[in-house]
Amino acid sequence: MWPVLAPSLLFAVGLGAVLPVMVLGALNLGSSSSFAAAVVGIMGAVSLVATVPAGILVDRLGDFRAMLVATIAAVIVLGGIVAAFVWETPASLILYTVALMLFAPVSDVWNLARQAVVAEVMPPQDLSKAMTALGGTQRVGNLIGPIVGAGLMLVFPLWSVFVFSAVVSVAAIVIMALPITQIPGYSDRGNPRAGSSSTNAADAADAADVADTTNPSPAEALAPKSGKSPRPRLEVRWKAVILVGVSMITLTVARSAQPVVIQLWGVEIGLDESSISLLIAFGSGLELIFMFLGAYIKDHIGRTTTMVACLTIFGAGFVIMVLRPDLTGMIVAAAIMAVGNGLGAGINMTIGADLSPAVGRARFLGIWAIFSNGGKLAGPTVVSLVITIASLRLGVMFPGLFAILGAVWIIIWSKQIGLPSRRRR
Repeated sequence: MWPVLAPSLLFAVGLGAVLPVMVLGALNLGSSSSFAAAVVGIMGAVSLVATVPAGILVDRLGDFRAMLVATIAAVIVLGGIVAAFVWETPASLILYTVALMLFAPVSDVWNLARQAVVAEVMPPQDLSKAMTALGGTQRVGNLIGPIVGAGLMLVFPLWSVFVFSAVVSVAAIVIMALPITQIPGYSDRGNPRAGSSSTNAADAADAADVADTTNPSPAEALAPKSGKSPRPRLEVRWKAVILVGVSMITLTVARSAQPVVIQLWGVEIGLDESSISLLIAFGSGLELIFMFLGAYIKDHIGRTTTMVACLTIFGAGFVIMVLRPDLTGMIVAAAIMAVGNGLGAGINMTIGADLSPAVGRARFLGIWAIFSNGGKLAGPTVVSLVITIASLRLGVMFPGLFAILGAVWIIIWSKQIGLPSRRRR
């Protein structure tokens, strides 16, 4: 609770508060609808570029130290966003865009570090439940954050939401500094490889001994080209990683596009900023209910079944939003998307942990995050392009159709991917 979930929840609340207003903030500073969507896509581009360096940074600093550094950086970046609104100039939109670009890798470092902690200390039989709980902190944040943000915007300017996000990030730092955040059996907070238990150390040695020197992995590019490598090579089923990564991209495209299209479509049908924020909070609340069902399905029926259900239902919500362009349609679409996304709570982290090696886990998770960060880039960027070339209606529908194609893809390649399926007694 205290080492990971409590600070993660606070960080998620801050992120959940600003997520529904990122596009609205760009619109308030004078951008067009297509550029407002592209701003979020730029965040995804930065995340994609910084993914592997973020994994290396976590590997070098250690999980907890990386989380602390990321939180401090988040506070500084949010201060820059507030400055763009308070001291409004012709360059405010540029400052706002640059600050959001810096916020993206900060979030990546945090997410990779907390995922590595859980993957390191949890036994395999409890891993999916732990990852679901970790993903649940994001859902709780997406529920509480927008509600608080909607209340703030009724009284204060829009930039007050970013101030609130900075305050809760500071609270996360305070909790992480408390002695209660120590994890039994995970004593070294500076170098996770040195702080693992004796069992994990033995597993690491065994994995290194049986390393296949004839098949180089893509991760070898990260190691120096000297005769003596300071880090062991990653032993991973790369074909399975790539195949399931394609479907993970489609899921992340839909997830990253969801708040963007809700904001743009909400403005299109005449909703105000506070109502849009509450609508996103409504969907997040439903996700919390269905994520428990998703945790059960992942363990007892299988990762692939969960992924298919998540992508199909989630994608259908985008289509329904366009077919019913009014407040009722928005509510129904948000509810359907919440069911699909809730079933998939923690699925990215769970599959990443399933495929991760015993040695070099943080480095692999940095590589694995390329798929999700690629989706973060593609989602808002494709929405922006489709809006510019075709129409807003088609731009809203496209992420949903893409997610449904992702469900078809993982069904076709499920045997080659070989993810854990039904739990054996």
